[in-house]
Amino acid sequence: MYTAAQKAILDRVDRLTREQIAPRAAEYDAAAANPVDSWRTLERDGFLAACVPTAYGGLGLDMPTYIGVIRTIARGCANTAMTVHMHSTVMRFIDALGTPAQKRHYFAEVTAHGRLFGSWGSEPAVSLSRTFLMETVVRQDGDAYVVDGVKHFCTMALGASHYMVWCALEGGTDMGKALLQVLVPADTLGIATDGKWNTLGMRATFSPSVTFTGARVPRDAALGDPGAALRVGVVESFALGYAAVYAGIAEGALAFAIDYARKRIVKPENVPVAHDPAVQRHIGELAAHLDGALLVLADTAARWDAADMVERGVLGNKAKYLATEVGLAVTSKVIQVVGGRGAYRDFPAERAFRDLRTSTLMPPTVDRMLEGIGKSALGIDGAMFKVSGE
Repeated sequence: MYTAAQKAILDRVDRLTREQIAPRAAEYDAAAANPVDSWRTLERDGFLAACVPTAYGGLGLDMPTYIGVIRTIARGCANTAMTVHMHSTVMRFIDALGTPAQKRHYFAEVTAHGRLFGSWGSEPAVSLSRTFLMETVVRQDGDAYVVDGVKHFCTMALGASHYMVWCALEGGTDMGKALLQVLVPADTLGIATDGKWNTLGMRATFSPSVTFTGARVPRDAALGDPGAALRVGVVESFALGYAAVYAGIAEGALAFAIDYARKRIVKPENVPVAHDPAVQRHIGELAAHLDGALLVLADTAARWDAADMVERGVLGNKAKYLATEVGLAVTSKVIQVVGGRGAYRDFPAERAFRDLRTSTLMPPTVDRMLEGIGKSALGIDGAMFKVSGE
């Protein structure tokens, strides 16, 4: 149950989503462009600062409220929800690892100027679900750091003002000792992209590959000590937010199917499709499964702050796994329930299916999640991601 204050926040973002964000979703999807106007809508109501502490002018949302916000936005636009979650997770890293000066500077970029931060970890030759390894190199050069390497799936490229680039210190292969996150301003020399992003779904996350060639940033652009990013229990929150996005997409798709079934009248019965027992069974099955995934998501969010890093890994795996499996089933069967019209781009069902199928490919994979859940059940210790050097 939400408190009155939490519910007021969720009601506000629900209104913004229905009135301003959802109506733009198809346009951004077709253009494969960053949802800039939707970001600005959320900025005006403070939601870009959802994870900025109140001491720095942000909303400082607790995890249950934050997950509710992301889930609500995803009902109307999966791409806006995903990009805001990526940005918000960078805010969590800054809060966990940043110095007081870094927090004042970077949080003000968001609260005073409405800027967004991307998080770029994926690389062409590395599967993060197999091993957490970075080949992008960062080296010290006097009073600066220099970044070289290639990143794939660079969400919010050409849209964010800063990119949190996951790097390995030059010569380091054990990420527990060499991993370093460097906040690189978008206008830094030495950053290039071909801008290619033509995917099945999540098209408006605009995530092309980016090459860093001698990109030079000040020493205070690095967050924390080497390896610290894997020890603060923040990387696990990526998965929890993904689960909220998947659940929100599925909720939006099911709501569309229910509304369609109520309004669609067919001959010769001349009654709504909703009266068909087969449709009722399909809707009932999807509603029951989705309710189960939502209960796990809510329970996970409620337990998050008190959980240690290992427990967060298990909680995140469970929430993401269930949201993945249920979300894929819901968005697929919704098209079946609606029928041929469900495949039309005039309706949101096919976009929900494409976005869900694409976004659930994000690590950890289903196999890795189940491995982690199984280890926990068997009493075997294990983190959400395997770190090189383990």
